[in-house]
Amino acid sequence: MILQKGNSSNHDAMGNEWLQNGNCPIAKSYRAVSRVLPLVATPFHLSPAMKFRCPPAVVAARAALARTALVKNLRPQPLPAKMFVIALLGMAANVPLGAWKEHTEKFSLSWFVAVHAAVPFIAMLRKSVVMPKTAMALTIGASILGQVIGSRAERQRLKAVAEREKVAAETAVAAAVAGYNDLSQVDPSGASHCGREGAIWGPIPVKVSRPSSSSDSVCY
Repeated sequence: MILQKGNSSNHDAMGNEWLQNGNCPIAKSYRAVSRVLPLVATPFHLSPAMKFRCPPAVVAARAALARTALVKNLRPQPLPAKMFVIALLGMAANVPLGAWKEHTEKFSLSWFVAVHAAVPFIAMLRKSVVMPKTAMALTIGASILGQVIGSRAERQRLKAVAEREKVAAETAVAAAVAGYNDLSQVDPSGASHCGREGAIWGPIPVKVSRPSSSSDSVCY
């Protein structure tokens, strides 16, 4: 990110000037977030003696995005159509991020990543299709709506999972209690030295030393 010498471009600047006036999507995202959450921008201070430039990966991603068929077809369209498409894409990109946000601690690093991960993409897309800065209000609103949709959908899903687990646990407990009651309600009058479980009485002939026609009852 640091550039010692070389040709300057609109992505290069000295120190904090790079954040305040640079055209890099990272710098633009920083300015957009700092307007909404000023406390987030407070810890970031760059050395005024160093020259900074946009990371090559970001520049390459922006150039690749500008060459896509979507951007090429959308660029000549009227402004309302472009605003509608970009807002729709911003909302769609933030739905899964809103769902992810439900699994993070509020104001933690992962929470900030989930909230702002789509900002550079939307900023590059808006710049690629040549939209005015005033359109940022619409894209920010659409992004917030996507976050809300994803967050509430994930909250409802987690609630449904918890309800299913609760019902399954209650069913298992009820089945265990019913099985215990069935065992405890065995008729005690049918008990014998063979035990209560499966005791069946029946006569069978038994040979004895003395002649007898009687038969003994045994438990088997």
